[in-house]
Amino acid sequence: MKSEEAFIRKLDAKDVMEALSVINKSNAEAYRKIIPQKYFKEPVFTYEEFLKKFNEMIFYGYELEGKIVGVAALQFLSKCSGNVRFVYVLPEHQRKGIGTSLITHIEAEARRFGLKYLIVPYVDINANWAVNFYMKLGYKVFEKRKKPWGYDLFFKKVL
Repeated sequence: MKSEEAFIRKLDAKDVMEALSVINKSNAEAYRKIIPQKYFKEPVFTYEEFLKKFNEMIFYGYELEGKIVGVAALQFLSKCSGNVRFVYVLPEHQRKGIGTSLITHIEAEARRFGLKYLIVPYVDINANWAVNFYMKLGYKVFEKRKKPWGYDLFFKKVL
């Protein structure tokens, strides 16, 4: 395999630390400026916290030159619905289509599993880049929930 090849693959136990690193680094970079310091948690997940999440969902990684540079997860809610969770791309690899590729892959997997729609929960209303990203991909806001420093939006897309 050429070193410049990029692909998406299902992550397994040996990928936990690398996926966690992508999430913690990307989260800190993106949310440090919009979440009040009183509520901002860094790292967003400890190893133990993330391992629990990792075992509850199917995680996919975007691998570039042998390194995971983006992650996203599919969480099943019912026979017909699921959540898209933990969509993160390392800051130096953003705006290159990696997030879109991950979402497209998860949507294809969701269809393969027979899901009829996907939800993206807990998108901070002040995370304009994320709001625009999901809307561009055809997700529509269907719920808005108050939190201590503002609101989270919940998006939905029929597959």
